[in-house]
Amino acid sequence: MTGKVLTFYLGSSLCGIDITLAKEINRNIKYTSVPGGAAHIVGLLNVRGQVVTLFDFTEVLRFVEKKDRISSRCIILKKISRGEQIGFLIDKLGEVVDVTSAMCELPPANIRNVEGQFISEVVKLDSQVMLLLDIEKIIDVV
Repeated sequence: MTGKVLTFYLGSSLCGIDITLAKEINRNIKYTSVPGGAAHIVGLLNVRGQVVTLFDFTEVLRFVEKKDRISSRCIILKKISRGEQIGFLIDKLGEVVDVTSAMCELPPANIRNVEGQFISEVVKLDSQVMLLLDIEKIIDVV
């Protein structure tokens, strides 16, 4: 990938998405839980009269670390292929970084399991590694 990437943390893992997919970032959100819903569905959120399904990607990606989300933040995505508005919780917002193809590698073979299929590339930054998420593949399974 080449372009701008919005970075954020899911637990202690630095992740990113193509910035063109993000519509907005919300802090201190109030959402309504869905009783009996799947573990990866956090609830429903009202964003200026629009109902947004809120997901927990740490469940989908099977990240073991989960923080208590007292001060929840979320990223709202632009409408996806199914025409729905969705968002997902994040633990900490990062920054926008410029990514070049020289910084990117395919995920190593040992993480290409079911959860690894959601990682399109591994990006080498100055002091750490970022997992570039394939939002379309994640949305297809949720």
